[in-house]
Amino acid sequence: MEFSSDGLAANATAQAHRRGFVTDQGWPFRLDIPQEYQDWIIVAVCVLLAALWCLPCICGKLGNSCSRAFTAWVYSRMHVFYWFVLYFTLFVIMFTIGVLPDWTVDEFVQYLGLFIVWTLVHVQKVIVSLAIIVGFMLMLKFRDRVVFLSGMEHITVFRFSLMQFLGIKVTKQRPVELFIWKVDGLQSSGGKMLKANDVFIECHMGFNEPMRTRVHNNAGHQCLIRESLQFNIDESSPATSLTLLVKDQGVVGSAELGRLMLSTRELCGIEDQTGKRRVHFDYREDSFVPLGLAPQGMVWLALSPVEEWEESDRAPLLQEDALLPC
Repeated sequence: MEFSSDGLAANATAQAHRRGFVTDQGWPFRLDIPQEYQDWIIVAVCVLLAALWCLPCICGKLGNSCSRAFTAWVYSRMHVFYWFVLYFTLFVIMFTIGVLPDWTVDEFVQYLGLFIVWTLVHVQKVIVSLAIIVGFMLMLKFRDRVVFLSGMEHITVFRFSLMQFLGIKVTKQRPVELFIWKVDGLQSSGGKMLKANDVFIECHMGFNEPMRTRVHNNAGHQCLIRESLQFNIDESSPATSLTLLVKDQGVVGSAELGRLMLSTRELCGIEDQTGKRRVHFDYREDSFVPLGLAPQGMVWLALSPVEEWEESDRAPLLQEDALLPC
């Protein structure tokens, strides 16, 4: 303990008697200054030398005339330039260590090795973090294609809107009824060899729950659906799409036979054509619009607005005098 105290006292005494710029301790001079300043000199010299090694790349990115002239000259003499930089680097490092009394070549090499190891370890972590961030940004930018390739573009996972969270009501939702007359020209399901298609239709749109018709057994390549589905459309979001899937029911799961995607704007156009202008509705050709399915087939659709009744106008579900006696 006494030795440690004596060493600290001697070091403090030496730091207090620094003489600055001296010429009597070696050629050509010495910087007898506090060790902290010597460390910063070493760091500054290393940074400048690293910039010198990267000088062709730096000048290649600059647009002024001097940089372009130097880049054109150095790229044809790269071997000469880097041999010169190598010798210049060794000379500058040796000269710097020579004028700093608290630094030696062994200590410089040791600290340089520790810095390289520390840099490699943290560069690996930075690369992994950047790869995660870049991957997330690419998925965010191309989310529509990623969801399409995964076959989940018609599924709404989070029924959440930022405007609703902030309490801002900007939606123009209203109910509509989609009438499906028939489908024809369907392809055969790949999972069935000796049985006709068992056809049903599934619809997905925005915040609505998935909707399905009943299964029409042994329908084959064409089927009379003659059913309707009710859902809400949001006219303030014209890009929201209705995904209509024609499927074949299997033993396990179902297979897709065709699909149709319609935006809210297109649905409003079908509604204006088939729902708002008709007087009497019937399942016949002039009341529906034929639309093509992908990859093949045709579906006949009609759309009409749904009138919501006031609470006082609703017919009671059960009335006392309408109950049958047991």
